[in-house]
Amino acid sequence: MMTGNIKLEKLDDKALALRMVKYISTLESIKVRAEYFSLGGCPQKEMNELLSDFSKVRDAVRSDAQYLNFNKNIGEKLLRDKYFPSISEASAWGLYAEPDGFSKDFFKGIDDALERLTKYYSFDYWQIIAEL
Repeated sequence: MMTGNIKLEKLDDKALALRMVKYISTLESIKVRAEYFSLGGCPQKEMNELLSDFSKVRDAVRSDAQYLNFNKNIGEKLLRDKYFPSISEASAWGLYAEPDGFSKDFFKGIDDALERLTKYYSFDYWQIIAEL
């Protein structure tokens, strides 16, 4: 997962879309695995991977949101008009519950984050931009 001090305004539209595609696909994977594991019997290694993946995507989305909140007037149109509001809303409204025990809040947080990340552009549209 992409973290660190990446200057998002330096990314072209393709790289920015690829970043969003990775966030969305990782959250989808986490959701599917968590639903399966919530049915019972999850090996500790796989649970650790799930928790690690969740923490990485949560922290990366929050980091992007924080960076963009302090640099609101930067970047090209895709960054300002689509990526920034999606990331900001996902950070604020999703990814807030810890996955301990796969609570209702955990699944709701993931659903809320996915809804916000695809609010302005669908996953398919982000993928099209990433493949151009």
